[in-house]
Amino acid sequence: MDVINEDLKLGAEIDDLFIGLLEIMWEHVSGAYVSSETTSFNITEHYLVEFLGKKQNASMSELSNIFHVVPTTMTSIVDRLLRKGYLKRVHSEEDRRVVLVGLSEQGKKYYQRHREESVQVFSNLISRLPDKGKKFCKSLRGLNESLLYLRKNHKA
Repeated sequence: MDVINEDLKLGAEIDDLFIGLLEIMWEHVSGAYVSSETTSFNITEHYLVEFLGKKQNASMSELSNIFHVVPTTMTSIVDRLLRKGYLKRVHSEEDRRVVLVGLSEQGKKYYQRHREESVQVFSNLISRLPDKGKKFCKSLRGLNESLLYLRKNHKA
């Protein structure tokens, strides 16, 4: 019984941590680039650009699975970003019949600007911690290792 209770407590702590991180990220993302260029981005569009900035190209079915939306919804999101000039369609090098989605030059510039700003924002936050974030960074590295393990070995 105690193991189950400890697992539940740990699960609640992880949930609290996730919510806290989301609040910080949401505040950062919602305040980022308040310009005519991106004011019409919704959070899903923003994270799609972020995902493709790291991943390069992805199929529509892969994007639908990752974002947990039906393919028709993902098609609408992608079409909006295509019209805005942030995405482009490319053919797979392995199978020319497969169409992938990737960032256009405009999308790459947005991704790079936002990435640089994010690194600066989070660096500033960490530097405010009493030990300049040394304990936090050590914990973060451990958390990243655990997340990599879970991604490789666990399908929800």
